[in-house]
Amino acid sequence: MVFLMLSLFRPGAEFVVGAAMLIKANENRSSGRKSSGTRRALLGVLLGVVVLVAAVCTGASAAASPAPTAHAGGGGPRLVVVNMVDFRLLQPAFLPPGLYTFRAVNNGQAPHALQIAGPGVTNARTPVVQAGQAADLTVALRPGVYDFWCPVGNHRQMGMQLDVYVG
Repeated sequence: MVFLMLSLFRPGAEFVVGAAMLIKANENRSSGRKSSGTRRALLGVLLGVVVLVAAVCTGASAAASPAPTAHAGGGGPRLVVVNMVDFRLLQPAFLPPGLYTFRAVNNGQAPHALQIAGPGVTNARTPVVQAGQAADLTVALRPGVYDFWCPVGNHRQMGMQLDVYVG
């Protein structure tokens, strides 16, 4: 019996995608080698697993970071929607440098706000946003790491904080 394990490690990610297969190989007892049909089947299954793992990783990466969109006028700031749910900020963690309008949408039950600090941005923030409401905050981001958080109460300590990498 032959055991194959394929693992894919992504830098910066906290997960490992692994696929394990058990394949019972018929051995040619006289020569001690696998038959050519078994080798082809093994190669086909291995290739299929590699393609599946690559597709899963590509889809997960694309789903995790939706691209910011430009305003209809084309020349204005890029719009990024920040979904504020109770004690989480849902938005892309990687952005290119540029001018952005962050639309902070409160999809939670408690009041929230969005505050940003980083290179060239000193504590820019929205007003407090009630459940079901939204507020916009426009800032210019240059390369570096920015701290996004909810300044209401102890929401930051409860997990409403995100490092955003610009570059």
